[in-house]
Amino acid sequence: MEQKKYCYRYVERNDSQGRPIIMLWEHVILRETEKTFWHTWDMPQMSIEQMRKYRSAGGDRNVKRCLKHAARSGYHLTKEEAMRAFVYRKTYQLDRIRLTAETVEMCLIGLSTAGHLQDGQVISTPNDSTFIASETTGPIASAYSWGEW
Repeated sequence: MEQKKYCYRYVERNDSQGRPIIMLWEHVILRETEKTFWHTWDMPQMSIEQMRKYRSAGGDRNVKRCLKHAARSGYHLTKEEAMRAFVYRKTYQLDRIRLTAETVEMCLIGLSTAGHLQDGQVISTPNDSTFIASETTGPIASAYSWGEW
């Protein structure tokens, strides 16, 4: 009888007391090719053959496909790959959050400087459909390449 092979994904959550935790999700690999694998959540009472038969119905949304050794895949073949992908995702998310915080702060300062806000209260709205809150970019935004629309 063939043994089940697993793929992995690390996710962050908060426990019932609000503490940050990192959890390891395991899925069973149903099928593999040279570059791709298909996976779904485990059914411990079923063998891999039974799971393949159960999940072989066309259009089963519980079966997902991932590329092997791809940094941006949802699941990975080893726990080490999954941890590297987790760190990459969270670093990217933090960079985007910092950029958003800088943009929001500069927008509020720009509205306040232009006289549209006072003590957090709206005094008036800008006349144009586009309001340039600052003539300069912030330190985080200047690190990005913006290009043309």
